[in-house]
Amino acid sequence: MIKAIAKGAVQLGFGRAPGGAALYRALTRGGHGLGTAASHVDKLARVWPGYVATWRRFGIELEGRALWLHDPGATPFLPFAAFMLAGRGAVLTGDEAMLPRYLDRARAGALDAAWPAGAVPDARRRVIEGVRWLSIGEALAVVGAGCEREASAIRDDSIDLCHSGGALEHESPAELAAFLADQARALRPGGVSSHVYDHRDHLHHADNRIAFFAHLAWPESVYRAVLGHRLGFHARLAPAEVSASFERAGLERIAVRRLIYDAHSGERRWVDDDKAALAGAPGIARSHLAPRFRGWSEADLRTAAGHYLYRKRAPQTGPSAQGVG
Repeated sequence: MIKAIAKGAVQLGFGRAPGGAALYRALTRGGHGLGTAASHVDKLARVWPGYVATWRRFGIELEGRALWLHDPGATPFLPFAAFMLAGRGAVLTGDEAMLPRYLDRARAGALDAAWPAGAVPDARRRVIEGVRWLSIGEALAVVGAGCEREASAIRDDSIDLCHSGGALEHESPAELAAFLADQARALRPGGVSSHVYDHRDHLHHADNRIAFFAHLAWPESVYRAVLGHRLGFHARLAPAEVSASFERAGLERIAVRRLIYDAHSGERRWVDDDKAALAGAPGIARSHLAPRFRGWSEADLRTAAGHYLYRKRAPQTGPSAQGVG
């Protein structure tokens, strides 16, 4: 609990100070001995093979596909992984520079990840093995990664799959809507939108004794006063609200997978439907919810994170597209 409180207090101080958010990220992810991005590589190497398996289960293959990776972090793990899986460079968006100090950690993580059988050809592994001798810029050029600061810079109908993990919950509803509109524009017809939205209280990650929906007990005015800064902000959207945002952007649902904490064992696992989510423990007692959140469904109240898989509709053709019955 002390660790979580200390983290929240430090982030509040940096988040409210002019330029504090950038300084905090430089201290925690840069070359100052406080780096956290190395452990981020380990996490990505652990979860990305699962994403690939999930995509395959829904008939989504990456070979030869144009990938857009949003907010990939300060390490080149994701552009390396994208090259290994798709055989071509990915487009990267976000405001974080990739740092040379994590080059070798990212290279090793991409090579050592437990990718599904046949997902990565040996020739591509050899390319990634060879980047150990290169600068960060040279390594990104070898794998064909292209960096854009803004999503609006990506060409129309140029992307087959857009993915982010743990990024969109930091966006306000208006920012999320703008991002999804840009994504819908950039996706080719049939292109896939794949985003993991972490619904949990940020401080739960520092101390799991804190209820994973503890932040839903705070009234809006109090929450914004304490955590309404760039380092701490969480939009606190229900899974139903996130799904509605994708649909308003003109995307059709493939699946929404839910991460639950099993009510009996406490173990975390992904489930594929609302009914299965009811086996999870609620993130907070309904009686403790602030008024804004009391209408959440039972399934949403048990969803610690969601993997939202949507597709851009192909344009209609034939008589029905012209209004002919």
